[in-house]
Amino acid sequence: MRKLGYLVILAVLLGGCSRAEKAVIDVFFTADVEGFYFSRPEPRLDNQEAGGYAVLSNLLQTQEKPYLLLDGGNWFGSGAEGTLSKGAYVSALAKELPFTAGTLTEKDLIYGWPTARNIVKELNYPFVVSNLRLENQIPWPLHDYQIRTIEDIKIGIFGLISPLQNQERLPGLKVLDPIETAQEMTTLLREKGVDVVVLLSSLGLGTAQGGGNAALAAEVEGIDLILASNQDNEQAETEKVGRTLIVYPGAKLDGVGQVRLSFGKNKQLRNTEFSDVPLLKEKYGENETIAQAAAKLLNQTRSQMNKTVTHASGEISINLNAQSPLGGVLAQCLHKWAKLDGAILNASSVRSPLPAGTITEFDLYKSYPYGDNITFLTLKGAALTKALEASLNTPDNFPQIAGFTVQYVQTPNGKRITRITLDNGRIVRPENTHRVAVTDHILSGGFGHDEFINALEFKNTFVEVRQIMRSCLLKQKKVEVPPTKDRWKLVP
Repeated sequence: MRKLGYLVILAVLLGGCSRAEKAVIDVFFTADVEGFYFSRPEPRLDNQEAGGYAVLSNLLQTQEKPYLLLDGGNWFGSGAEGTLSKGAYVSALAKELPFTAGTLTEKDLIYGWPTARNIVKELNYPFVVSNLRLENQIPWPLHDYQIRTIEDIKIGIFGLISPLQNQERLPGLKVLDPIETAQEMTTLLREKGVDVVVLLSSLGLGTAQGGGNAALAAEVEGIDLILASNQDNEQAETEKVGRTLIVYPGAKLDGVGQVRLSFGKNKQLRNTEFSDVPLLKEKYGENETIAQAAAKLLNQTRSQMNKTVTHASGEISINLNAQSPLGGVLAQCLHKWAKLDGAILNASSVRSPLPAGTITEFDLYKSYPYGDNITFLTLKGAALTKALEASLNTPDNFPQIAGFTVQYVQTPNGKRITRITLDNGRIVRPENTHRVAVTDHILSGGFGHDEFINALEFKNTFVEVRQIMRSCLLKQKKVEVPPTKDRWKLVP
């Protein structure tokens, strides 16, 4: 009898160990959706219909065990479907999926913190951004971390946002050092008894302002899994740094990242395995409710994009290495609206020519696909000259200007500006003060330098560049192809 009791106890213990060794948790991860919330022919998948929240929902319905569903943010991108709605699709569609938690990237703050906050408020899952502060507090309704328990495994989740690129339109917000924050959060979560630490990180590959995810993983011990966003790469990527697995699921929601966490005795993480799971419509089908809502949003966007703005007598071309006809037209639109001494655009922001004939909202969007705002700068003539000179020497990003002309010479050390003359005939002197209109993208380094921050005053108008361009072109029933007017004059 006693022997039988020992056998029963042994069987229970062995069964418990066996169950512990077989404990498996799946983590699904989306990031950089960038407005691609719908299924469509996907080139990387042999043009099969793929992608979107409706297909993702059906895939998740096939899961028999509990799982985590996490999102890395970056909602807008350059896609009209995300940008024109200012992220309305997120609150309309993502809330229909069983997300466990999400985070934000600095790109989600492109329309300011109030807009991002309103989206987050509408969602039924928490957002973790551990190193973002508004007047020294974590901005409501964000959180510094979350803990979830699945199959007796405690999983701690925290988030990191990269340095803000448009600080001037995000008053009061600041980003704490990501490495220091990661060390604090990892220590805190381990003290709370979590078995796995997961970081939702928008640090990307690293920038001039600091290292990326690999550098952080090498510096901070105790992070098991880094789920990366803010990389705008359609291909999934993985990297192992020490014990930390770094996963990027790819952009535009044509697939979902799946990380399988396998545990052994004492709930120790034994293995992490990544899979790039294509969201094939033929394989999984679509959630009907989400698909209908997505179709409605898509039709609204495309209806708006097909509206006629104006007509052109011929194609209005672009050029990355000179003042282009379209660059001149758009800069002139800003100049007329701002009524300042001049206006400046960077050529790499003007992405495609305007076609001959009918010009639609979509054509304008393709020409300038960014949600930049207009900023007024007040600066000395010396600072303006230095900033323009640095821009002139930037390859493939020629300054597109209006309101003034510039003379320059070629020297062994690059191009040097010798004179700037306003359209009213005034010469820009080093000691005089002038006002120009630029984009906030230029101010934050759009030319590859930060010389424009040497202005005396900054005034963000919070008016989108495309809004001014649209209004300007609407006033013209027909836009003539402008003659080549070289505002930049190379002199001997």
